[in-house]
Amino acid sequence: MAKGTLIWPYNNAWDDVILFFETSEEIPEPKYIEYWLRNYGSQGILNRVKGIVFGKPYDNKYYKEYKSVIQKVLNELNLNELPILYNMNFGHTLPMFVVPYGAMAEINCNDKSFSILESGVI
Repeated sequence: MAKGTLIWPYNNAWDDVILFFETSEEIPEPKYIEYWLRNYGSQGILNRVKGIVFGKPYDNKYYKEYKSVIQKVLNELNLNELPILYNMNFGHTLPMFVVPYGAMAEINCNDKSFSILESGVI
């Protein structure tokens, strides 16, 4: 809803960040994940970010389907080298951890880990 409005971030806001996605208890069908990713791709956002972290699907519904759609879209966009972590415990899931906005973080593909490198509180 915010895309294309004055509250949508400027293009440079996506530079060198880790983008995180999570689904809600509404459990959107996989086609919506595909639409969202293609939208971010067509805006050039996925070419600007340093990685993506996907939250665990609510109640693990569509686990395989979401994963398949993510791989499909990233392959179509030639973003096979973009670091991706999938099925992380944040957002609308249990157990849950909080991802602090703006904190320095790191995706380590070798360890399959996500680390927050600084305090999320000032």
